[in-house]
Amino acid sequence: MSKRSAWIQTGIFLVFIFAFFIINLILPDKEFSERENRVLAQMPKFTINDLFFGNFTSKFESYTTDQFTFRDSWTTLKARAEFSIGKQENNGVYLCSVSPAEYENAPSYELLIEQYKFPAQKQIDTNLIAIETLIQNIDVPVYLALVPGAAEIWSDRLPENAPNDSQKELIDSVYSKTSAIMVDMFSPLYANRSEYIFFHTDHHWTSLGAYYGYTALMNAMGMTCHDLDFYNRKTVSDEFYGTIYSTSGMSWVKPDVIETFVDSYEGLKITNYPQGTPLDGLLYDNSFLEAKDKYAMFLGGNTPLMHIDTGIEDAPSLLIIRDSYIDSQVPLLLDSFSEIHLIDLRYYKASLETYIDENQIDNILICYSVTNFSTDSNIFLLGY
Repeated sequence: MSKRSAWIQTGIFLVFIFAFFIINLILPDKEFSERENRVLAQMPKFTINDLFFGNFTSKFESYTTDQFTFRDSWTTLKARAEFSIGKQENNGVYLCSVSPAEYENAPSYELLIEQYKFPAQKQIDTNLIAIETLIQNIDVPVYLALVPGAAEIWSDRLPENAPNDSQKELIDSVYSKTSAIMVDMFSPLYANRSEYIFFHTDHHWTSLGAYYGYTALMNAMGMTCHDLDFYNRKTVSDEFYGTIYSTSGMSWVKPDVIETFVDSYEGLKITNYPQGTPLDGLLYDNSFLEAKDKYAMFLGGNTPLMHIDTGIEDAPSLLIIRDSYIDSQVPLLLDSFSEIHLIDLRYYKASLETYIDENQIDNILICYSVTNFSTDSNIFLLGY
């Protein structure tokens, strides 16, 4: 390479760096990323103490990464570059595909699947101890439902030799160590794996997947369930991009479709306790359909405590200790229970035993995705 060419390349590089430096100074910082559905890092406050202990440099690095000009475009460019050289994974997400004949009512034949890695056994053991403590402290049937994700049910869609630990193996291990009544979510999901039961851009199951999970719960509880053709299925959005899409950088994948199976009805009373004070709740909060996190339209998203009076008499009550998977399944449970109570241990810190006693709960369901059950450090509260 001649000296002249070297100088030209160096000049172009410096102009590029300087231009982006100026643009980053001029453009205002963003507080929230709609695409990633998270709050972005802001300029950290400088203190000598933070600088001395390295906290400032770490926070400043996060700030510059989050606020870099055209961040979303660069993320997409990185993903495309990875695939152009034959790499099939980006940020722990695989781009997978199936033939059109294999999917009925699917929005596209490209899907994103997040790889699953076995968690630390210590957290699982802690959560199992908490479940056993709860069972010993109360005189109410306790059901345990672990929901496998797309990486397990659709493992054959993953690229050959892609690292992916078995969620079924973990489920079997957990079920063998608990005295809770087991709910087999795996079997109906796997039996219907050719259907659109998981979103293609998100980690949750679809309403159809939630239906098959509902059949498993009803079977475990010895209750009858409706056939699929009983429901009035409605598409409420065909523009849903989920959490896996946000982290993958694969912005060319088509959006998902969100369906509802059950309409809200007169006499249904939902009370939400987002901050401890009772507020009217909704079965479907359609305002979220205009936001990034469209899945939160089911029940209005995460909340510490929710109480649903279904208006049905002579039916048992149900307390669900849960993550967000159950939100899309709750509408299917309305005509099977007189009351449904939902508690999210990430936000609810009061005594469960007291709540169960005061509300005369008939049945308890502990329902988590395999990933959340494996890693949630709040499940220990079951034992208190």
